[in-house]
Amino acid sequence: MEINQVQRYMIVNQLKILEKLYPEEKEYYQVDRKAFEEGYQLHYKEILNQTVSEDELTPEQCREVIDILNMYRSITFSHMKLDEDDRKEVNEHGSIKFKGFDGNDEYEVKCLLYTRYFIVDLDRFQELIEDKKYPDFNSHWPMIERYREMLSIYKGYDTTILTKEMIINLIGRS
Repeated sequence: MEINQVQRYMIVNQLKILEKLYPEEKEYYQVDRKAFEEGYQLHYKEILNQTVSEDELTPEQCREVIDILNMYRSITFSHMKLDEDDRKEVNEHGSIKFKGFDGNDEYEVKCLLYTRYFIVDLDRFQELIEDKKYPDFNSHWPMIERYREMLSIYKGYDTTILTKEMIINLIGRS
């Protein structure tokens, strides 16, 4: 990992601040600081990965997750507006609940973590949380391809208020 001298200087200063803020962890920060002060490049990635993930989601990938959440928001609110008989009929075709993403898949786990950040940390889409005590959003099964198929249909509806038939068509694919 290449880090220039200015970046190293900034990291060293940050580590010095952390040493002062957290004296009980001073030795830990001193070891990391020494690696940057002395220029031990082999250790940069290891140190930085302890605090900053090298896995990133692009803006497009984040938008795809938000689009999926918006779709499930529409399904949820539209389902609530149906009369009782229509809701029962929809429920016979499948679940309207957002299942999350597969925590064991290299790509989907990033989507799962972003979903948790977006819903829990940013306090959005609260209606999609099934278990308020432990909102993990782990489907334990690959879902992204199903969501993409659902999204392509959902975007063709050109509305956020879905009919019973529209909901059935979408959840039949989930």
